[in-house]
Amino acid sequence: MSEKKEEKRIISLLNEARGYHNYLCDEQEAIKICDHILKNDPKNRDALLIKAGSQSEINKEKESFQLITKIIWEWPNHWEAYYLMGLLLFNINEEKAMANLIKSIHLEKTFDNTITAAQLSYFMQNKIYKTYLEYAKEIDHIRYIKYMKNFWE
Repeated sequence: MSEKKEEKRIISLLNEARGYHNYLCDEQEAIKICDHILKNDPKNRDALLIKAGSQSEINKEKESFQLITKIIWEWPNHWEAYYLMGLLLFNINEEKAMANLIKSIHLEKTFDNTITAAQLSYFMQNKIYKTYLEYAKEIDHIRYIKYMKNFWE
């Protein structure tokens, strides 16, 4: 198989795994696809991130923590692993969760990491949550409106 075709195949598999994780909530299937990718490409960051996110959803927090730690070690300047670590620690250690979310935002402001930081700040009774809400609103106003309507507690 040509390199270009293999690259397209991997992208297609990653998108399929994201679909299982993000939309269908079938974490086992997402992990299965990621494992297939990782068998041939053990340093595929996207597959590692999807797998780590899926693991944390199916009570494999220890495995998720270990994998996220490995990803941070390998790619210390990528925002998403810090975001996943923040999510993983959200209900366990608020201070460490917030530190990871802040690091994630520092590396790249996204809707997901800013809205999560807003919610955690709110729970921690820190007024900075308003700043994070503004960031999220600036990034994706339509998603912000839907999120506030359906998920803000």
